[in-house]
Amino acid sequence: MQAARDRPGLSRGASLLGGRPRTLWRVPRVENACAGPFGAFYDFWIERERFARVVGGTLWGIDVRPMYADMQRVIGGAPDESVLLDVPCGGGVGFRWLRAGQQVRYVAADLDEDMLARARRRARPQVEVVQADMRALPLEDGSVDVALSYSGLHMIPDPSRAIAELGRVVKVGGRLAGSSFVVPGTLRQRVIFGLGARTGHAAPCVTEADLHRWLRDAGFVDLRCDAQNGFAVFGAVKAEY
Repeated sequence: MQAARDRPGLSRGASLLGGRPRTLWRVPRVENACAGPFGAFYDFWIERERFARVVGGTLWGIDVRPMYADMQRVIGGAPDESVLLDVPCGGGVGFRWLRAGQQVRYVAADLDEDMLARARRRARPQVEVVQADMRALPLEDGSVDVALSYSGLHMIPDPSRAIAELGRVVKVGGRLAGSSFVVPGTLRQRVIFGLGARTGHAAPCVTEADLHRWLRDAGFVDLRCDAQNGFAVFGAVKAEY
């Protein structure tokens, strides 16, 4: 097996890598609604909070401010020497909350190469960009202090598997923070996601009850979930058993 230090993308602190390969799921390209031309537009507005408030309110009927506030608190508040995992990282919107000189290891992972290319262009010194599927993470058990999964669970057909993987890699006492559209959502959201489903995009299949159950099953406690108008910002702590 190739030595961890020789594997591309995780040259620093390579002990995070698991001892066995974890296969990337080959998801049909059309499933990723944030790739291609739409991804470029998404990348543009999600990086600009004021603009995102307008788009979020007009297109989706949601208030994005709690998500940004959560990112700032969790990412910017991470203590030095922490290992952060951001999956799916998309184009790197989470990077903006890293403080200058913040001594953390920030592993930004995504399955889609277009999103990774955007993330690489924005990467700060603390950031390592790797290709990885959130349902099969190439990381050691209990190797992550803070796991971030903002606006990713609703993009895959089996979010429970992703949460189980996040529970595996987060260490005892570590944190998980993220956001997701939840069903049934608003009529506007159901129409938009329904149109996307006709072209092969995954439609949200997460309910608030599911989210709580999956987090508990993955070993998380102190659950919080602020859901408004079909969009939830959530967080939890990995329990010691």
